[in-house]
Amino acid sequence: MALFWLAQPRPSGQPDRPGRSAKGLSSVNRIQINQIIMKKLLTVLAIVGMAFSAQAQASLADQISENQTDWLLGAWEADIDGNALSLSYKWVVKDHVVASHLKTNDNESYSLIGLNPKTGEIEQTGYDSQGKKSTGKWGPKGDMPMLIVTSTSDTDEKQSMAVAFRKIDENNIEAQIFEVDASGNTGDFSTFSFEMKRKKEKK
Repeated sequence: MALFWLAQPRPSGQPDRPGRSAKGLSSVNRIQINQIIMKKLLTVLAIVGMAFSAQAQASLADQISENQTDWLLGAWEADIDGNALSLSYKWVVKDHVVASHLKTNDNESYSLIGLNPKTGEIEQTGYDSQGKKSTGKWGPKGDMPMLIVTSTSDTDEKQSMAVAFRKIDENNIEAQIFEVDASGNTGDFSTFSFEMKRKKEKK
């Protein structure tokens, strides 16, 4: 109320304060009030915007935690009829990007796995030593995490397959290979499977 008093007309016989204009003070104070209100409004909007942004932007780490598939992270190895195979998953950008490294006797590939912010899907993109590019998506196959991946050669030849992982215990997993049809659907049963052991970390 004290601010609005400055704009009230004065009774006759009461002089204005020396050197001040009631009308001028009223305009100045209104501008100051509007500036204060705008600053507070912008602050509130900024806080609300940050809150909505934090809620909307889920991370890859959130998805892994929600699906309880963090057991797949680490280094794994297998021997398939005398052919050595190693596979690893490790964080390269905290909470947001996982790097995958697959190595066999005749091929080697590196891929990055991340969450598509527009679709919310977990996507993987990589390249191998034969010059092929691979793109894929992660999703569930029953209670197993599964990657459906398509590789493309320099002649535009495409091949698709899927691999799902079953946890046996903390140090052993099973990889199950599935066929993928032209529509991108996987078969009900795996065509091939093999076990992998957790690779001991180098000290």
